Amino acid sequence: MGGTSASQPTRDALAPISNPGQLGYFTLDNIFSASTYTPRTAWLPQYNIDGLTYGTKAVNIGYNVRDLFSLPFSLSAGVGYSEVRIDMGTFTLTNSSGPTPIGTFNSNETSESICAAVGVEYYAKIGVGLNFKRIASNLSPTVTEQGDGGGPGTAHASATDIGVLIDLPVARVASQLAGTSIDIAPNIAPFLDLSFGYVKANVGDKVVYDDEAQADPLPRTAIAGLGVEFGVSSHAGPSEWKLASFRLARQADDLLIVRYASGSSNYQSGLGDLKFVDNVILGKANDKATLRKGWQVGVAEFLYIRGGSVNGPGLVYSTSGYSICLGGLLTLVGFVSPSLGKESWLGFVGDHFDIQYHSCEYGSTTSPISGTSSAALNLVVKGFAF
Repeated sequence: MGGTSASQPTRDALAPISNPGQLGYFTLDNIFSASTYTPRTAWLPQYNIDGLTYGTKAVNIGYNVRDLFSLPFSLSAGVGYSEVRIDMGTFTLTNSSGPTPIGTFNSNETSESICAAVGVEYYAKIGVGLNFKRIASNLSPTVTEQGDGGGPGTAHASATDIGVLIDLPVARVASQLAGTSIDIAPNIAPFLDLSFGYVKANVGDKVVYDDEAQADPLPRTAIAGLGVEFGVSSHAGPSEWKLASFRLARQADDLLIVRYASGSSNYQSGLGDLKFVDNVILGKANDKATLRKGWQVGVAEFLYIRGGSVNGPGLVYSTSGYSICLGGLLTLVGFVSPSLGKESWLGFVGDHFDIQYHSCEYGSTTSPISGTSSAALNLVVKGFAF
């Protein structure tokens, strides 16, 4: 969906990487999730570089204390771990006396993150979280020749992401306030959800390989976005089942670094050059912020078809993808065949577990990312009532 995952709720275990507030939202109704790219993505396939791959994995756990205490609202908390890694291949090492190989070196960059988040539900669902990241860049062996001596070709840094995600189920709140369900057919009602996401990512200092004078600032980024989802759902079962849904999302990102001719730099405050009204609400692009747009069509929480676009400084491309979800399929089977739906194991699995397969691809660009595709498996365990 054009990379708009920071501003729309999802149960994908990888989502807290883009917005740690996703974990707080997730733990309101779920207790566990895990995801991994399978297989690893062949990055920039047009270059056809052997070993250039990109992968990520994540695991999250959480709990809603409404199951333990009688509260007028839901309160949850969770922790998660994720790793993002790009391998740039194996390089041959030689010495200064000639091209004779003396060894090999694997170049890579990795970001490991611990996420901590809380969720609150009182009409709206709100998730607030922090990512604590440890970043390692291994570009060359321990010593590189630099004329005046050697130095490490590695660097380490720490950074923090701060994120908020808010989801307001407008139709459900209206129904609660009216004291009656707004049904258009027996147990069938329309729904309308609005979401908002905000992230300040990579809050930290600088990356230093060898020379402090040539240190680079971390890519601190401000992200803000809105989403809307609407459709029809069934409330005949133990939980809402979205029969048909359509989602739109719009998100803007701004790199908060200002560089000067002298080589120095500093960070902008707030949203930087991101204009919330112009970029997010009106969808206007500018020469500083990256504008992301996405759409999704969902059928019975089983099949999702997605598309999106990205327009930013020196970067224009489209995205496409789909998901298949076991939980929605089991619910659909029980709906089509009531006799099967009465099987206790089928209902238990459908109510508490979901296995999802996600696939996406970059396209519509002359950039080397064109044709890059990714696939991931995601396991979700929903909350149990004790």
